[in-house]
Amino acid sequence: MRALGKVLIAVVLLPVALVCGVVVFDSTPAEPVSWVAPPMPSMDSGPYARNTLLDDAQVFGTYNLLQPESIAVGPDGLLYTGMNTGEIVRFNPEKMQVQESLQTTPFDLIANTRGRPLGLVFHPEGFLVVADAIKGLLKVTLQGEVSVLAVESEGLPFKFVDDVAVSADGRYAYFSDASSKFDLNSYVLDVLEHAGNGRLLRYDFQTGETKTLLSGLQFANGVTISKGGEYVLVNETADYKITRYWLRGEKTGQSDTFAEGLPGFPDNIRTDSDGNYWVAIPSLRDPLLDSLADKPGIRKAMAKLLNHVQFPIKPYAMAIALSPKGTVIANLQAEKAGGYFYYVTQVTPFNGKLYLGSVHINGVATISNPFSQ
Repeated sequence: MRALGKVLIAVVLLPVALVCGVVVFDSTPAEPVSWVAPPMPSMDSGPYARNTLLDDAQVFGTYNLLQPESIAVGPDGLLYTGMNTGEIVRFNPEKMQVQESLQTTPFDLIANTRGRPLGLVFHPEGFLVVADAIKGLLKVTLQGEVSVLAVESEGLPFKFVDDVAVSADGRYAYFSDASSKFDLNSYVLDVLEHAGNGRLLRYDFQTGETKTLLSGLQFANGVTISKGGEYVLVNETADYKITRYWLRGEKTGQSDTFAEGLPGFPDNIRTDSDGNYWVAIPSLRDPLLDSLADKPGIRKAMAKLLNHVQFPIKPYAMAIALSPKGTVIANLQAEKAGGYFYYVTQVTPFNGKLYLGSVHINGVATISNPFSQ
């Protein structure tokens, strides 16, 4: 029994010793700072009340649409997306499956960026503008030509180009560099650090110049332009908020908060035909992480542990719509959309439906747009 007891004690203490060793002797580039997390809004009642509205979603392409982060509507009525292979493909929303394999979505290959295409939108001239996390801001023609538009701004290279929007006149691309310090493979470290490494940028198609509009953002993510072109919205994922940068009027060049205290980490954001904003929430806030906001030392220890373990992601699917005044007008949730799909990173409204993409999950989920019913 004594021998067995020693074995049991060793089994218990060994993991503890390993963790302590990592915390003491391992290193991390993350240098967390103290901050104050906003209160978590109720999910029992109010605008973010839990529901199962995404249970009715249909999921397609789980065999061959590989982690399609963003979905863009083409001028030809087809849908375009980028995959974790670097490939940009298009598919017909009316033909989402083939009879031989119901989870295979037929698509055409447009190009391969040799990077990781994330946000993508169409320029009025008919080519794609792509935020590639590895390659930078790209131009991709429908003939498959890939060219680099920008890789740095004011001497600071991009580390993680995330999303993009193009002005109605085609003059400018507004895009985000989620972090100037951490890349796609270590994005969690940026969230843990919370040092404001993100930027909102503007690329000028006429001059080829890139300008930094806002810096110090907390993981700058989704970008969209208001229907009337008065302002740009950029999601600050790690601050659970949406920041507005004014393009016109007496506040031109100034920024303010459009929405804050969101229940999760906002990812991409898209403007619909009515001027409302669809926001993807890939993951709900973590109470433990929020409680450690003012404890940078503990967060640094967590960052060290991430050298050896993967940050856990709890499956959940959520999409919300905000009015031009920033109020919640739609709230769609499920443990898994259609029983499978979660970690939603973009909501694309098109032809009476919503198309949901994910940077982590294969396939595309679709459901009726509640505003079209």
